[in-house]
Amino acid sequence: MKANSNKFSEENKELKQENEALQQQLLDARRTIDQIKKTGIGASEVPDKHTATEDEKTSDKIFHVLIENMHEGAVTINKEGIILYCNSCFADMLDQPLQKVIGGKFENFIAEISKENLKTLFSKGWEGYIRDEIHLIGNKRIVMPVLLSANTFELDNTVLLSIILTDVTHRNKYEAELKYQTQQLEQKNTELEMANQELALQNEEKEKRAAELIIANKEIIFQSEEKIKRAAELKSATSDVKELEELVAHKETILAILSHDLRSPLAGIIGMSEYLKSNFQEMEQSEIKEMLALLEEASKDELNMLDYLVEWARIKYASEAFSPKKITLVPYVNKVFDLLSDSTNSKSIHLKNEIDENITVFADVKMLHSILQNLISNAIKHSLPDGEITVSAQRKEKDIVVEVKDNGIGMSKMIQKKLFTPQMDSLSRERDENKGAGIGLLLVKGFLEKNGGKIWVESSEGNGSSFYFTLPSEETSDKTEISTDQNE
Repeated sequence: MKANSNKFSEENKELKQENEALQQQLLDARRTIDQIKKTGIGASEVPDKHTATEDEKTSDKIFHVLIENMHEGAVTINKEGIILYCNSCFADMLDQPLQKVIGGKFENFIAEISKENLKTLFSKGWEGYIRDEIHLIGNKRIVMPVLLSANTFELDNTVLLSIILTDVTHRNKYEAELKYQTQQLEQKNTELEMANQELALQNEEKEKRAAELIIANKEIIFQSEEKIKRAAELKSATSDVKELEELVAHKETILAILSHDLRSPLAGIIGMSEYLKSNFQEMEQSEIKEMLALLEEASKDELNMLDYLVEWARIKYASEAFSPKKITLVPYVNKVFDLLSDSTNSKSIHLKNEIDENITVFADVKMLHSILQNLISNAIKHSLPDGEITVSAQRKEKDIVVEVKDNGIGMSKMIQKKLFTPQMDSLSRERDENKGAGIGLLLVKGFLEKNGGKIWVESSEGNGSSFYFTLPSEETSDKTEISTDQNE
């Protein structure tokens, strides 16, 4: 029992000593905190038992200014985690007044996610230098990532922990952005590699297809060449057949005219000649003259008809006689006017040549003369007394368009449709009424087509007619000869 009492007394004594030591440490801490709060200086500036010299005070003041102007938070804590000193930057990080920070526990300003890490760091920090990232929590519960660097130092025989905290919010943001961009770049690179592989595969397929297409194209070219050869042969054969058909039709038309339009008048001429021969002695002189005049006129008509047929046949059967050259139009129109002056004078018809003197065409001279003579003669036949016939021309691209216009009786649409086609009934009627006008227009059409031109008519009954035809203005070759010789 006595032994237990002694043991209890000794333990009580030890506890009392420990309590006094703790009270002394607490007193020293409170004195340090009070001094910092009153003077606003760091723990290193708290006067100790010795009086500081002027140099030491100056040095401490410079150190204080340096700490206060830092862009990092500076904190000094003791082993209990009490903040003995901090600069204004650290208080700003927490969005707290300086007075509320100093004297508080450091861990109170640490976010929950970093408290366990802080305990581990501090357990090592009192043994040496530490450095790691933690998270502070401010007045408005705003979490701030900071880089913590800490090391121990001794002041008045007391070991303290000096902490420097650097705000890494922007750095972390940049690092996160950089990491995100790096990930995006890696993803793009991966996609690009996949696309390149796909493209390479597609290129291989395209090369295969291209090789197949080359072979197919060669086959197609060969087949096309064969088709072109066959088409040319077929075209040549078709052209030959068409030309043969045209020649047959041409021949039939000529034979029909010979049998129809020449035979009947010749029979009349023969009949009239036989009558005159049988009754010459009994007939009056005036009757003989009248009958001879009729025979002369009928014979001339037949001769003109034969001339037309010869010229018309020449279009198809005498290609070697075709000799086009560059011709000035005006003198040839005037020549035709002179040849037809008797016909125009008898009907008091006025002829007007309104073609510019510089207008030229490329055509066969004889065919051009026949074209102009037929059209102007036809206009005279269908004009009324005191009428007017005008010949004009204008350039249209590479052609010359010539107009032969009269103010005569005109014609119906039905007649216009059949005007340039070799139909026996219309030819016979034109021969009976106008003495060869129908076959003359067919001759004109054939000559124009031979020279690379065409013909058409615009007319209405009672308002006259305008016959238009075209001829090329130039030859494709550079060597051309201009003809103004009216005697050709």
